[in-house]
Amino acid sequence: MSKKLATLALSSLLLCSMGTFALAAESAPTDSRPAWDTEIKHEQPDSQLYYGEVKEIFTGADGAVTGLHMDSEQWGEYVMKVFDQTVWINSGERIPGRAADVAVGERLYVFHSCVSTRSLPPQTAAYAVVRNVPQDTGCAMYHKVEAAEMGEEGLRLTTDGGGLFLYAGQETTLSAYTGRHIDGPDSIKAGDWIMAWYEAVALSYPGQAYARHIMVLDQAGKSETLTRSALVCLLHEAQGKPVVNFAMNYSDVDQSSPYAEAIRWAGSERIVSGYGDGRVGPDDAVSREQMAVMFWRWAGSPMLMDYPGLTNYSDAGDISLFAQPALAWAHQKGLFPQEGRLGPKDIVSSEEAEAILSALRAERLPLEK
Repeated sequence: MSKKLATLALSSLLLCSMGTFALAAESAPTDSRPAWDTEIKHEQPDSQLYYGEVKEIFTGADGAVTGLHMDSEQWGEYVMKVFDQTVWINSGERIPGRAADVAVGERLYVFHSCVSTRSLPPQTAAYAVVRNVPQDTGCAMYHKVEAAEMGEEGLRLTTDGGGLFLYAGQETTLSAYTGRHIDGPDSIKAGDWIMAWYEAVALSYPGQAYARHIMVLDQAGKSETLTRSALVCLLHEAQGKPVVNFAMNYSDVDQSSPYAEAIRWAGSERIVSGYGDGRVGPDDAVSREQMAVMFWRWAGSPMLMDYPGLTNYSDAGDISLFAQPALAWAHQKGLFPQEGRLGPKDIVSSEEAEAILSALRAERLPLEK
Protein backbone atom coordinates (compact mmCIF):
# COMPACT_ATOMS: atom_id res chain seq x y z
CA MET A 1 0.00 0.00 0.00
CA SER A 2 1.41 3.44 -0.86
CA LYS A 3 2.17 6.06 1.75
CA LYS A 4 -0.92 8.08 0.81
CA LEU A 5 -3.22 5.08 0.96
CA ALA A 6 -1.69 4.04 4.27
CA THR A 7 -2.43 7.53 5.59
CA LEU A 8 -6.04 7.24 4.44
CA ALA A 9 -6.35 3.86 6.12
CA LEU A 10 -4.95 5.29 9.36
CA SER A 11 -7.35 8.23 9.14
CA SER A 12 -10.19 5.76 8.74
CA LEU A 13 -9.16 3.90 11.87
CA LEU A 14 -8.98 7.12 13.84
CA LEU A 15 -12.43 8.12 12.66
CA CYS A 16 -13.81 4.70 13.48
CA SER A 17 -12.97 5.29 17.11
CA MET A 18 -15.26 8.31 16.95
CA GLY A 19 -18.21 6.09 15.97
CA THR A 20 -18.75 7.62 12.55
CA PHE A 21 -21.15 4.92 11.38
CA ALA A 22 -21.99 3.25 14.70
CA LEU A 23 -25.24 1.35 14.43
CA ALA A 24 -25.52 -0.10 17.91
CA ALA A 25 -28.13 2.48 18.89
CA GLU A 26 -31.52 2.71 17.15
CA SER A 27 -30.72 5.53 14.77
CA ALA A 28 -29.94 5.99 11.12
CA PRO A 29 -26.22 5.90 10.31
CA THR A 30 -24.36 9.07 9.52
CA ASP A 31 -24.10 9.48 5.75
CA SER A 32 -20.57 9.05 4.40
CA ARG A 33 -20.89 12.22 2.39
CA PRO A 34 -19.03 15.24 3.81
CA ALA A 35 -20.80 18.57 4.15
CA TRP A 36 -21.31 20.21 0.76
CA ASP A 37 -19.46 23.44 0.21
CA THR A 38 -21.32 26.57 -0.82
CA GLU A 39 -20.83 26.04 -4.54
CA ILE A 40 -22.51 22.65 -4.86
CA LYS A 41 -24.64 22.22 -1.76
CA HIS A 42 -27.90 22.57 -3.72
CA GLU A 43 -27.19 19.77 -6.19
CA GLN A 44 -29.50 16.80 -5.81
CA PRO A 45 -27.57 13.69 -4.69
CA ASP A 46 -27.81 10.42 -6.61
CA SER A 47 -29.55 8.71 -3.69
CA GLN A 48 -30.42 9.04 -0.03
CA LEU A 49 -29.47 6.62 2.72
CA TYR A 50 -32.07 5.20 5.11
CA TYR A 51 -31.51 2.77 7.99
CA GLY A 52 -34.45 1.12 9.63
CA GLU A 53 -36.41 -2.00 10.52
CA VAL A 54 -38.68 -3.96 8.20
CA LYS A 55 -42.25 -3.84 9.52
CA GLU A 56 -44.05 -5.42 6.57
CA ILE A 57 -43.13 -7.02 3.25
CA PHE A 58 -45.26 -6.46 0.15
CA THR A 59 -45.31 -9.04 -2.63
CA GLY A 60 -46.86 -9.32 -6.06
CA ALA A 61 -49.04 -12.06 -7.50
CA ASP A 62 -45.93 -14.07 -8.33
CA GLY A 63 -44.62 -13.85 -4.77
CA ALA A 64 -41.78 -11.47 -5.67
CA VAL A 65 -41.03 -8.66 -3.23
CA THR A 66 -42.48 -5.36 -4.46
CA GLY A 67 -42.05 -3.16 -1.41
CA LEU A 68 -40.81 -2.87 2.17
CA HIS A 69 -42.68 -0.98 4.87
CA MET A 70 -39.91 0.26 7.15
CA ASP A 71 -39.60 2.30 10.32
CA SER A 72 -36.75 4.26 11.89
CA GLU A 73 -36.66 6.47 14.97
CA GLN A 74 -34.71 9.11 13.07
CA TRP A 75 -36.27 8.94 9.60
CA GLY A 76 -39.76 7.70 10.41
CA GLU A 77 -41.83 5.28 8.37
CA TYR A 78 -41.23 4.75 4.65
CA VAL A 79 -42.42 2.35 1.98
CA MET A 80 -39.47 1.37 -0.20
CA LYS A 81 -40.74 0.31 -3.62
CA VAL A 82 -38.72 -2.57 -5.09
CA PHE A 83 -38.25 -2.99 -8.85
CA ASP A 84 -36.31 -5.23 -11.23
CA GLN A 85 -33.46 -2.71 -11.15
CA THR A 86 -33.16 -2.78 -7.34
CA VAL A 87 -29.91 -4.46 -6.29
CA TRP A 88 -29.71 -6.62 -3.15
CA ILE A 89 -26.42 -6.77 -1.29
CA ASN A 90 -25.18 -9.03 1.51
CA SER A 91 -22.78 -6.56 3.10
CA GLY A 92 -21.10 -8.95 5.53
CA GLU A 93 -20.27 -11.49 2.82
CA ARG A 94 -19.62 -8.87 0.11
CA ILE A 95 -21.84 -10.75 -2.33
CA PRO A 96 -25.21 -10.17 -4.04
CA GLY A 97 -28.16 -10.84 -1.77
CA ARG A 98 -31.64 -12.21 -2.40
CA ALA A 99 -34.92 -10.36 -1.97
CA ALA A 100 -36.59 -13.63 -0.98
CA ASP A 101 -34.43 -13.81 2.17
CA VAL A 102 -35.58 -10.52 3.70
CA ALA A 103 -37.55 -10.89 6.92
CA VAL A 104 -39.83 -8.79 9.10
CA GLY A 105 -37.82 -7.33 11.99
CA GLU A 106 -34.59 -7.19 9.97
CA ARG A 107 -32.59 -3.96 9.95
CA LEU A 108 -31.45 -2.75 6.55
CA TYR A 109 -29.66 0.01 4.74
CA VAL A 110 -31.74 1.24 1.80
CA PHE A 111 -30.31 3.66 -0.76
CA HIS A 112 -33.37 5.22 -2.32
CA SER A 113 -34.51 7.94 -4.69
CA CYS A 114 -34.47 11.55 -3.54
CA VAL A 115 -38.06 11.70 -4.83
CA SER A 116 -40.86 10.45 -2.60
CA THR A 117 -44.62 10.82 -2.41
CA ARG A 118 -46.27 12.99 0.21
CA SER A 119 -48.46 10.12 1.31
CA LEU A 120 -48.32 8.69 4.83
CA PRO A 121 -46.05 6.84 4.94
CA PRO A 122 -44.05 8.32 2.04
CA GLN A 123 -43.21 5.95 -0.81
CA THR A 124 -39.99 6.03 -2.81
CA ALA A 125 -37.97 3.87 -5.20
CA ALA A 126 -35.27 1.63 -3.71
CA TYR A 127 -32.03 1.51 -5.70
CA ALA A 128 -30.01 -0.74 -3.38
CA VAL A 129 -31.09 -2.80 -0.35
CA VAL A 130 -28.21 -3.81 1.92
CA ARG A 131 -28.68 -6.77 4.27
CA ASN A 132 -26.36 -8.34 6.87
CA VAL A 133 -25.37 -4.87 8.03
CA PRO A 134 -22.33 -4.78 10.36
CA GLN A 135 -22.79 -3.29 13.81
CA ASP A 136 -19.74 -1.05 13.65
CA THR A 137 -18.28 0.21 10.35
CA GLY A 138 -17.54 -0.83 6.83
CA CYS A 139 -21.04 -1.36 5.41
CA ALA A 140 -21.48 -1.37 1.65
CA MET A 141 -22.18 2.13 0.32
CA TYR A 142 -23.86 2.97 -2.99
CA HIS A 143 -22.09 5.39 -5.36
CA LYS A 144 -21.97 6.58 -8.93
CA VAL A 145 -18.46 6.87 -10.39
CA GLU A 146 -18.16 10.35 -11.88
CA ALA A 147 -14.47 10.11 -12.80
CA ALA A 148 -11.81 7.39 -12.64
CA GLU A 149 -8.12 8.29 -12.75
CA MET A 150 -5.04 6.08 -12.35
CA GLY A 151 -2.13 7.55 -10.43
CA GLU A 152 0.84 6.54 -8.32
CA GLU A 153 -1.49 5.79 -5.40
CA GLY A 154 -3.70 3.55 -7.54
CA LEU A 155 -7.15 4.29 -8.88
CA ARG A 156 -8.97 7.38 -7.65
CA LEU A 157 -12.76 7.37 -8.07
CA THR A 158 -14.65 10.65 -7.82
CA THR A 159 -18.17 10.28 -6.39
CA ASP A 160 -20.90 12.30 -4.68
CA GLY A 161 -20.71 15.35 -6.90
CA GLY A 162 -16.97 15.67 -6.31
CA GLY A 163 -17.44 15.44 -2.54
CA LEU A 164 -15.75 12.07 -2.02
CA PHE A 165 -12.61 10.43 -3.44
CA LEU A 166 -12.39 6.66 -3.14
CA TYR A 167 -8.96 5.08 -3.62
CA ALA A 168 -8.48 1.52 -4.86
CA GLY A 169 -5.05 -0.08 -4.60
CA GLN A 170 -3.47 -3.53 -4.68
CA GLU A 171 -5.25 -4.55 -1.48
CA THR A 172 -8.69 -3.61 -2.86
CA THR A 173 -10.66 -6.69 -3.86
CA LEU A 174 -13.11 -6.49 -6.75
CA SER A 175 -16.27 -8.24 -7.87
CA ALA A 176 -19.27 -7.71 -10.15
CA TYR A 177 -22.93 -7.98 -9.23
CA THR A 178 -23.56 -10.39 -12.10
CA GLY A 179 -20.50 -12.51 -11.23
CA ARG A 180 -18.43 -11.63 -14.28
CA HIS A 181 -14.65 -11.32 -13.91
CA ILE A 182 -13.20 -7.87 -13.18
CA ASP A 183 -9.70 -7.55 -14.64
CA GLY A 184 -8.51 -4.87 -12.23
CA PRO A 185 -9.32 -1.45 -10.76
CA ASP A 186 -8.57 0.24 -14.08
CA SER A 187 -11.60 -1.52 -15.58
CA ILE A 188 -13.91 0.70 -13.47
CA LYS A 189 -15.04 3.62 -15.60
CA ALA A 190 -16.90 6.89 -15.20
CA GLY A 191 -20.63 6.23 -15.28
CA ASP A 192 -20.39 2.90 -13.42
CA TRP A 193 -22.51 2.32 -10.33
CA ILE A 194 -20.74 0.57 -7.48
CA MET A 195 -21.09 -0.68 -3.94
CA ALA A 196 -17.95 0.24 -1.98
CA TRP A 197 -16.78 -1.06 1.40
CA TYR A 198 -14.65 1.40 3.39
CA GLU A 199 -14.37 2.13 7.07
CA ALA A 200 -14.62 5.90 7.30
CA VAL A 201 -13.92 9.12 5.45
CA ALA A 202 -10.92 11.38 6.17
CA LEU A 203 -11.92 14.80 7.51
CA SER A 204 -11.13 16.85 4.44
CA TYR A 205 -12.93 18.28 1.45
CA PRO A 206 -13.29 16.37 -0.74
CA GLY A 207 -13.57 13.51 1.72
CA GLN A 208 -11.17 10.62 1.07
CA ALA A 209 -11.38 6.93 1.86
CA TYR A 210 -9.56 3.73 0.98
CA ALA A 211 -11.87 1.07 -0.48
CA ARG A 212 -11.44 -2.44 0.92
CA HIS A 213 -13.79 -3.93 -1.66
CA ILE A 214 -15.69 -2.64 -4.70
CA MET A 215 -18.60 -4.39 -6.39
CA VAL A 216 -19.48 -3.12 -9.86
CA LEU A 217 -23.25 -3.04 -10.34
CA ASP A 218 -23.04 -4.13 -13.94
CA GLN A 219 -26.75 -4.92 -14.20
CA ALA A 220 -27.96 -1.41 -13.36
CA GLY A 221 -27.45 1.30 -15.94
CA LYS A 222 -28.97 4.47 -14.51
CA SER A 223 -27.82 7.61 -16.21
CA GLU A 224 -28.90 7.61 -19.83
CA THR A 225 -29.97 11.01 -21.09
CA LEU A 226 -33.75 11.20 -21.29
CA THR A 227 -35.23 11.78 -24.75
CA ARG A 228 -38.74 12.91 -25.64
CA SER A 229 -39.62 9.53 -27.12
CA ALA A 230 -38.22 7.68 -24.08
CA LEU A 231 -40.32 9.76 -21.68
CA VAL A 232 -43.43 9.29 -23.82
CA CYS A 233 -42.83 5.53 -23.84
CA LEU A 234 -42.53 5.50 -20.04
CA LEU A 235 -45.87 7.26 -19.69
CA HIS A 236 -47.51 5.13 -22.40
CA GLU A 237 -46.43 1.93 -20.68
CA ALA A 238 -47.56 3.22 -17.28
CA GLN A 239 -50.98 3.88 -18.81
CA GLY A 240 -51.24 0.31 -20.08
CA LYS A 241 -50.09 0.97 -23.67
CA PRO A 242 -53.47 2.11 -25.02
CA VAL A 243 -54.03 2.04 -28.80
CA VAL A 244 -55.79 5.14 -30.09
CA ASN A 245 -57.25 6.33 -33.37
CA PHE A 246 -55.42 9.61 -33.83
CA ALA A 247 -53.99 11.22 -36.94
CA MET A 248 -50.27 11.58 -36.31
CA ASN A 249 -48.22 13.12 -39.06
CA TYR A 250 -44.82 14.16 -37.80
CA SER A 251 -42.06 14.33 -40.38
CA ASP A 252 -39.47 12.89 -37.95
CA VAL A 253 -41.54 9.92 -36.70
CA ASP A 254 -41.59 6.78 -38.83
CA GLN A 255 -44.91 4.99 -38.44
CA SER A 256 -43.00 1.73 -37.98
CA SER A 257 -40.72 3.05 -35.21
CA PRO A 258 -40.99 1.35 -31.80
CA TYR A 259 -42.19 4.58 -30.18
CA ALA A 260 -44.70 5.61 -32.87
CA GLU A 261 -47.78 4.29 -31.05
CA ALA A 262 -46.66 5.92 -27.81
CA ILE A 263 -46.29 9.30 -29.54
CA ARG A 264 -49.66 8.83 -31.22
CA TRP A 265 -51.24 8.26 -27.82
CA ALA A 266 -49.36 11.19 -26.22
CA GLY A 267 -50.51 13.45 -29.05
CA SER A 268 -54.12 12.41 -28.60
CA GLU A 269 -53.87 13.16 -24.86
CA ARG A 270 -52.11 16.51 -25.49
CA ILE A 271 -49.15 15.34 -23.45
CA VAL A 272 -46.85 16.30 -26.34
CA SER A 273 -47.27 18.50 -29.36
CA GLY A 274 -45.06 19.20 -32.33
CA TYR A 275 -42.68 22.09 -32.73
CA GLY A 276 -44.92 23.80 -35.28
CA ASP A 277 -42.71 22.87 -38.22
CA GLY A 278 -43.93 19.29 -38.61
CA ARG A 279 -41.45 17.78 -36.14
CA VAL A 280 -41.90 16.39 -32.64
CA GLY A 281 -38.21 15.74 -31.85
CA PRO A 282 -38.30 12.13 -30.61
CA ASP A 283 -34.52 12.02 -30.11
CA ASP A 284 -34.22 15.46 -28.49
CA ALA A 285 -33.03 15.57 -24.89
CA VAL A 286 -35.57 16.65 -22.26
CA SER A 287 -35.01 19.47 -19.79
CA ARG A 288 -36.25 19.29 -16.22
CA GLU A 289 -39.06 21.78 -16.84
CA GLN A 290 -40.13 19.97 -20.04
CA MET A 291 -40.24 16.70 -18.13
CA ALA A 292 -42.36 18.32 -15.41
CA VAL A 293 -44.81 19.60 -17.99
CA MET A 294 -45.27 16.15 -19.53
CA PHE A 295 -45.82 14.52 -16.13
CA TRP A 296 -48.23 17.32 -15.19
CA ARG A 297 -50.27 16.85 -18.34
CA TRP A 298 -50.27 13.07 -17.79
CA ALA A 299 -51.69 13.73 -14.32
CA GLY A 300 -54.52 15.83 -15.75
CA SER A 301 -52.98 19.33 -15.61
CA PRO A 302 -54.06 20.14 -12.03
CA MET A 303 -53.87 23.85 -11.21
CA LEU A 304 -52.65 25.38 -7.95
CA MET A 305 -53.82 28.92 -7.24
CA ASP A 306 -51.22 31.42 -5.99
CA TYR A 307 -48.71 28.73 -5.02
CA PRO A 308 -45.51 30.37 -3.65
CA GLY A 309 -43.33 27.27 -3.44
CA LEU A 310 -41.23 27.99 -6.53
CA THR A 311 -39.74 31.05 -4.82
CA ASN A 312 -37.71 28.60 -2.70
CA TYR A 313 -35.47 28.01 -5.72
CA SER A 314 -32.46 30.24 -6.20
CA ASP A 315 -32.93 30.02 -9.99
CA ALA A 316 -36.72 30.49 -10.05
CA GLY A 317 -36.23 33.28 -12.57
CA ASP A 318 -34.96 30.73 -15.11
CA ILE A 319 -38.27 28.85 -15.18
CA SER A 320 -40.15 29.33 -18.44
CA LEU A 321 -43.65 30.78 -18.17
CA PHE A 322 -45.24 27.73 -19.79
CA ALA A 323 -43.67 25.43 -17.19
CA GLN A 324 -44.62 27.34 -14.03
CA PRO A 325 -47.97 25.58 -13.37
CA ALA A 326 -46.35 22.17 -13.87
CA LEU A 327 -43.38 22.93 -11.64
CA ALA A 328 -45.64 24.38 -8.94
CA TRP A 329 -47.58 21.11 -8.96
CA ALA A 330 -44.38 19.03 -8.93
CA HIS A 331 -42.95 21.07 -6.04
CA GLN A 332 -46.15 20.78 -4.03
CA LYS A 333 -46.06 16.98 -4.48
CA GLY A 334 -42.41 16.76 -3.43
CA LEU A 335 -41.21 15.48 -6.81
CA PHE A 336 -38.19 17.81 -6.84
CA PRO A 337 -35.90 19.19 -4.11
CA GLN A 338 -37.87 21.64 -2.00
CA GLU A 339 -35.27 24.44 -2.06
CA GLY A 340 -31.92 25.44 -3.49
CA ARG A 341 -31.14 25.14 -7.18
CA LEU A 342 -33.71 23.50 -9.47
CA GLY A 343 -31.96 23.69 -12.86
CA PRO A 344 -35.14 23.97 -14.99
CA LYS A 345 -33.12 24.00 -18.22
CA ASP A 346 -30.79 21.17 -17.19
CA ILE A 347 -30.91 17.97 -19.23
CA VAL A 348 -32.27 15.12 -17.12
CA SER A 349 -31.60 11.39 -17.01
CA SER A 350 -33.88 8.41 -17.47
CA GLU A 351 -33.21 7.58 -13.81
CA GLU A 352 -34.79 10.83 -12.63
CA ALA A 353 -37.88 10.30 -14.79
CA GLU A 354 -38.28 6.71 -13.61
CA ALA A 355 -38.04 7.79 -9.97
CA ILE A 356 -40.77 10.43 -10.44
CA LEU A 357 -42.96 7.98 -12.31
CA SER A 358 -42.51 5.43 -9.52
CA ALA A 359 -43.63 8.02 -6.96
CA LEU A 360 -46.69 9.00 -9.00
CA ARG A 361 -47.67 5.40 -9.68
CA ALA A 362 -47.34 4.59 -5.99
CA GLU A 363 -50.11 7.11 -5.33
CA ARG A 364 -52.35 5.55 -7.96
CA LEU A 365 -51.82 1.85 -7.28
CA PRO A 366 -52.41 0.15 -3.93
CA LEU A 367 -49.61 -2.10 -2.72
CA GLU A 368 -50.32 -5.82 -2.65
CA LYS A 369 -49.68 -7.71 0.57
